[in-house]
Amino acid sequence: MRVDTEDFECTFPLQPSPDEDVIWRKDIAPHLTGIAQNVVQICQYGFTEMVNNAIEHSGSQTFKIKVNRNGENIRFTVIDYGIGIFTKIKNDLGLEEAGHAVLEIVKGKFTSDPQRHSGEGIFFTSRIFDVFSIASENLSFSWIKNGSRIEVSKIDRCQGTTITMEISVESKLTLADVFNEYSDPDKQPGFYRTAIPVQLMQYEGESLMSRSQAKRLMNRFDRFLEVTLDFTGVDFIGQGFADEIFRVFAQAHPGIQLIPINCGETVTKMIAHVSGKTGDTSV
Repeated sequence: MRVDTEDFECTFPLQPSPDEDVIWRKDIAPHLTGIAQNVVQICQYGFTEMVNNAIEHSGSQTFKIKVNRNGENIRFTVIDYGIGIFTKIKNDLGLEEAGHAVLEIVKGKFTSDPQRHSGEGIFFTSRIFDVFSIASENLSFSWIKNGSRIEVSKIDRCQGTTITMEISVESKLTLADVFNEYSDPDKQPGFYRTAIPVQLMQYEGESLMSRSQAKRLMNRFDRFLEVTLDFTGVDFIGQGFADEIFRVFAQAHPGIQLIPINCGETVTKMIAHVSGKTGDTSV
């Protein structure tokens, strides 16, 4: 196993627009010799997707790339100095706060340019790396080990967007593993399934009570056939919040399966109360 440390750092202009695959081939791939092919493919996918986002969406004049490799992990950092990803999503979707953009990123299928992009890049990149994080303005979001832990925190204000991706050189995961988990060409193009940590709705300690909160959570649910709602870290939901999701939305969209998981007793009872179901709370 390689035990030395190798670092690479370079800043690229965005005019004329560079090609992310050329940067990968000439500047990045030479630093990944001796790495298993499945890990190299994951690195290539995530790196090129995030660099393409910086090129086409950031509005920055330059962007910086860092690669850090040691005997255990490979870490990529892509930094731009543009509008900031949370602000851009907030503006494009008309959200009240930039912090609500984190939820839209986690859902997937969001893009400000649907003619040229599917909105899948960040969704899949966040799920193939051991650690995926975004820092922009005064907010940091980290998706750790495929969502087993999510961290959202305030940071000192920074310009633009910094995306960090880290993976073990020993990872056995493949791109096909992740794509197959969320995609099925027989059901609908792209990916038909998403999984959402509901605790992200508790931005800055917010309690989940109202129908308007539920509607914000369900924004763009109609683009999926299956939505898993992970209630880890959510101790209570109000009747209006639950009713809007598990009765009103469920009845209006019978073709969309809502699957609540990791529900405590209080949340389970509220879902059963509004949906008229007991036992298994899947809708």
